[in-house]
Amino acid sequence: MKKNIIVLVMALGMVFAQIAFSAEIPADLAAAKKAELNNTEWAVQVALIGGKGRAEADVISFVEGKMISKNMRNAGFNDAEINVRIGEEGLVIWETMQADGKGDFAFWRGDIENGKMKGVLTKEDKRGAISNFSFASK
Repeated sequence: MKKNIIVLVMALGMVFAQIAFSAEIPADLAAAKKAELNNTEWAVQVALIGGKGRAEADVISFVEGKMISKNMRNAGFNDAEINVRIGEEGLVIWETMQADGKGDFAFWRGDIENGKMKGVLTKEDKRGAISNFSFASK
């Protein structure tokens, strides 16, 4: 009986160690992917979802853990810290929020796969009006 309990405890210990180890891998991979993004620049087209009009060119840069949108910076928005995580099948997902100091916000989510970026930008103005945009690299 004592021997069975020891074997059971050892088996449970191995299972918990495996779970803990597998939980660390995505975090380590996300940190590595965030580091890979550093000093990269992406030419993207930004278009209003469900709207009419032409897509607008923008440049998204990643510098020292921050995302910089050329157009948003020119509009007075801050450079913003990014959060990076790994999705299914190795999809790199980054997210951030920008503010302009006047009550307007921009929420970004980008997916990077096979050297291409695409995502969604949601802008909310100080009155609460929301506009949704899609963006994609060329």
